[in-house]
Amino acid sequence: MHQLKQQEEFEKYKKIKLLGEGSFGKAYLIERMSDRLMCVMKTIDIQRMGEQEKRETLQEAKIIEHLQHPNIVKFIEVFKTKKGKLCIVMDYADGGDLAGKLKE
Repeated sequence: MHQLKQQEEFEKYKKIKLLGEGSFGKAYLIERMSDRLMCVMKTIDIQRMGEQEKRETLQEAKIIEHLQHPNIVKFIEVFKTKKGKLCIVMDYADGGDLAGKLKE
């Protein structure tokens, strides 16, 4: 597995608002500064994870990076911050999540 890019990548984005959070991380609506594209950044605190969880999370991020399908939200990039957070940036699907669509 190749090295993840570091903190400088985070500076390419502006946080707009918190979309949700879980036990290990948060999801933010962000704006890419270069072209004003709205994206979602999932931040995962991998420092609080055990070694096995870290490996599985990094492996999952690498798998997401290679998925390309019209029914899957487009992956943009993944990087790690100096504070030990894994950041996964993806397109923003403004229609809500799958659970909400199923309820409709």
